[in-house]
Amino acid sequence: MSEVELRRVTKSFPDGHGGRTDVLHGVDIVAPSGQFVVLLGPSGCGKSTSLRIIAGLEGASGGDVLIGGERVNDKPAAQRQIAMVFQNYALYPHLSVMENIVFGLRVRRVGKAERQQRGVDAARKVGLEPYLDRKPSQLSGGQRQRAALARALVSDAKVVLMDEPLSNLDAKLRHQMRIELRNLQRDLGLTVIYVTHDQVEAMTMADHVVVMRDGYVAQAAAPVELYTEPADTDVASFIGSPPMNLLPARGSDAGLSVSGNPRPWSLEVPHDTDLIVGIRPESLALDGSGPLEVVGQVRTTEILGAETLLTLEGRAGDSFVARIPGIARIDTGTDVRLTTTPDDLRFFDAQTGLSLTTPASA
Repeated sequence: MSEVELRRVTKSFPDGHGGRTDVLHGVDIVAPSGQFVVLLGPSGCGKSTSLRIIAGLEGASGGDVLIGGERVNDKPAAQRQIAMVFQNYALYPHLSVMENIVFGLRVRRVGKAERQQRGVDAARKVGLEPYLDRKPSQLSGGQRQRAALARALVSDAKVVLMDEPLSNLDAKLRHQMRIELRNLQRDLGLTVIYVTHDQVEAMTMADHVVVMRDGYVAQAAAPVELYTEPADTDVASFIGSPPMNLLPARGSDAGLSVSGNPRPWSLEVPHDTDLIVGIRPESLALDGSGPLEVVGQVRTTEILGAETLLTLEGRAGDSFVARIPGIARIDTGTDVRLTTTPDDLRFFDAQTGLSLTTPASA
């Protein structure tokens, strides 16, 4: 078993003035055995601190850290049977690729023949076998990343922790490495906990995503659920590129009056209630196919080839984005009518930002 779990974990640091600053507030995280779990959030949200606590590089101020069902709070990092891949690769420049890969085995006094065999096996898994005699400076960025990964794999650890390992690569190589890492994780049955601020990495690689905010877990779910059913407006505005449009609205006898729209929508909503309506950009159509109308004036047009992004301003001054398939040549300042459907809407409490039950059509 290689399941990893944080139970009500807290962490605080001295603030330099005799007090303490809390950075984790009762965090619960579960990484099931053999799954790829991503900790996602902006800088300062607590994701890297959570990873370091799992690794044993930081101690938890409170709560429990479990690996394979065993509480490991008091175990040093070397005894936790995990491997870690860092953002900067942490390769020794004066050692060859092979020497870097087997360095940990050498420290643990594993025999030379076994080190060699395990090093070659790990290099083969990541496609580095032809480069074992080279120094890190003779490798590309992607090859250095593979060397760091091979060093993690050579330990035979079933849990691998990764702290933004692809952030130093260019966009094309990041895409390639995302595919390679995911395939390798599946082939080897590894439990991977992966920290990133890049939602594309999270959505394309993860079995399970833990969205963190200000030292709390905002939502933990499969990528599709995060996208379609965000727990609150913060998650809705963080997940998606462009993110979900969030428009102020108010319920009345006539239906739901959405900011700037000429007519209320015929939806059954509580009267005199302030709401926020969430609409994904791709759920706004120019073809008039939906029963609910959204009106705006085009402010910018971004033609991306397969799609066009229209940034619009509603009549009340609220900005929103529509993702239109193909090439849409629409001049700035043009008034356009877009439509959507009730099934494509998400509703949030205007005060708390929390998700609400979807109102029904009238």
